[in-house]
Amino acid sequence: MNHEKIQVLLKAKEAAQLLNLSENTIRQWIWQRRLPVVRLGRAVRLRREDLEQLIARNHEEAVAL
Repeated sequence: MNHEKIQVLLKAKEAAQLLNLSENTIRQWIWQRRLPVVRLGRAVRLRREDLEQLIARNHEEAVAL
């Protein structure tokens, strides 16, 4: 049996709360394919790992003055 780590999957509302964005923004990003999703039947879920990568890609370091 393969014992891979189970991914944490979030609903759009949960992802919006995590990122402090509106649920509508998350749904738009899904529709625009800016966020990868996992489809389980009709349910659409987002991997927490993908959201963390989104944050890392868009992180800007502060510049000392």
